[in-house]
Amino acid sequence: MRGERCWFKLRRGFRAMTSLPQNNARDGTKQSYSIYAHQGDQRLAVFDQKRGWQLGIFGAAVTVLWCATAIIAAHLEIKATELKTISIDFFVFWAAAKLALQGVPLDAFDPQRLIEIAATSTTAWMAWLYPPGFLLLITPLGLMPFAAAWAVFSVLSVGALWFAVKPFCAGKVQVILCVALAPAILPTLLNGQVSVLWCAGLVGALAALRAERPVLAGVLIGLLTLKPQLGLLIPFALLACSAWRTIIAATLTTILISGVPTLIYGAEYWAELLTIIERHGTVVRGAVGDLNLLIGPYATLISLGLSENAALPMQWVVTAFCAAAVFWTWRKVSIGFDLRAATLLTAIPLSSPYLWYYEAAMMAPAALFMLRAGVLDARALTAVLGIAFWLGLGPYVLLQSTFGPNEVVQLVFLPLACIAFALCLRDVMLSSSKPKEAA
Repeated sequence: MRGERCWFKLRRGFRAMTSLPQNNARDGTKQSYSIYAHQGDQRLAVFDQKRGWQLGIFGAAVTVLWCATAIIAAHLEIKATELKTISIDFFVFWAAAKLALQGVPLDAFDPQRLIEIAATSTTAWMAWLYPPGFLLLITPLGLMPFAAAWAVFSVLSVGALWFAVKPFCAGKVQVILCVALAPAILPTLLNGQVSVLWCAGLVGALAALRAERPVLAGVLIGLLTLKPQLGLLIPFALLACSAWRTIIAATLTTILISGVPTLIYGAEYWAELLTIIERHGTVVRGAVGDLNLLIGPYATLISLGLSENAALPMQWVVTAFCAAAVFWTWRKVSIGFDLRAATLLTAIPLSSPYLWYYEAAMMAPAALFMLRAGVLDARALTAVLGIAFWLGLGPYVLLQSTFGPNEVVQLVFLPLACIAFALCLRDVMLSSSKPKEAA
């Protein structure tokens, strides 16, 4: 009997040791997530059935065909007419790249100059708002025709997301297809925007953190500063888990990708950038009530009738709450990595006052982490939420092309985002309330 009691105590002690990530590193980033990772991989078994393959293949086919059709149509229009009616965001990238190749990169800050270079007839306000590192990165695209450059940019974006999510998909190609080519990324691809690349960088950084590669994670996070408005919450996550090596690597990377291009384009680049950002902010704030494709809490509250002066403070309250929630979640060692990642990804869209509909592309990787964490499962309500996140605002593209922009996109996205974030916080609370032996 005494031997059995000793064995029971040893087994209980072993379970207690293996049920929690062990913070055995100098900077807090090297934690053992093997048990949580195994549980997350097991939850992906739902995709092993025929339906899982059908979902992955169908979604990928729709995304690829729709995007390819748009690019081919643009090519045919350009070939048939000298003056184009294309007004997607990618023409700003392409025109800025061409100006950089011509040796006049600062001309990119003149919206009228961008229209002239792209030879488009659009009357929309479309400005170059990116740091010099991003201009240097996309400059090679200016060597190609518009449609070819758009196609290359899209393929590289999807490829980056494919490799970024791969470590979290348990080797299941159907799961990778569901995330990397989800209909949720369609608005980004059809606008030629950078949100899919940004998501790839964030998910890649999460993969590096889980694999105990803090410097690589920092490098990838540093690259995310090329579009900084989506990264407000990332520092709170890193500070919470004391990821000092990652923070240092991210800081040095940011300095490097800002400093080297500044030597190429000149310090005046930053003065021009600040000027156009201020001008752009004035334009957006003055028209935010009519910008139905802005989907964050700030714009949605205004669309519901709240004044701009009241909506912006409320947005910052939401941002502060999201920051506190992310910090607290990443601080708790009893919370698995997948749930931490899901909380961060669902909080980011709520935290930014400047969120366009194509940035909802992060709904697809957010659904992956929610599934791995057990926030989503086979129950009807959570399964419907998972499908909604997989679709994202892809179906809205069809509605937009048929009926034009409308407020539906705001009233659909914000409730979904709030529900997802609330479900993650519920599981965070449940995980935090468990005793260590059962965590």
